[in-house]
Amino acid sequence: MDAAFEALRTKGFSGSSARAIASIAEVNPGLLFYYFDTLDDLLLEALRQTSEERLARHRASLEEVGSPAELVALLRRIYSEDSDSGHIRVVSEMVAGSVSRAPLGTRVMALMEPWVDLAEEGVRRTMAGSPLAAFAEPRQMALAGVTFYLGANLVTHLTDGTETVDGLLASAERAAGLFDLLSPPAPPPK
Repeated sequence: MDAAFEALRTKGFSGSSARAIASIAEVNPGLLFYYFDTLDDLLLEALRQTSEERLARHRASLEEVGSPAELVALLRRIYSEDSDSGHIRVVSEMVAGSVSRAPLGTRVMALMEPWVDLAEEGVRRTMAGSPLAAFAEPRQMALAGVTFYLGANLVTHLTDGTETVDGLLASAERAAGLFDLLSPPAPPPK
């Protein structure tokens, strides 16, 4: 799994061949197909593994969030960590690889769905009781957050503008403070 993740991170989807992954893992390429029926199965499993590990950690972090500003701050931290670790690059590469392969796209989206659910939970909880909640459907806000996450990575990749995305998230964090002024305090974390 580590070798498949590393191949996606460093060589992209198109460069993550069985030979490239086996070279990183220092194993015979045929061994990969002993455990996985297809290369897509191996790459999806690497994405699933890293995604589940990060999701568990960030789910715990979400329990401490009580306001829209804190939610955006968490998004900013997640984006930074995922960017530094290469996770966001792996996700983006799998999305890019699925553009021309619909069955792969369906499977990638299934792995992203728990992230949308987590984001929706955060939006729902931090907007509860706010007059702004009537204007923002939590599911749509969650999808917008995931869309931003993927789009921000593309902008960073195309422009090498990590500081641009961080600046945008910092601005969003400050703006979210305005929502805090219009919202009653969130219920205490569980």
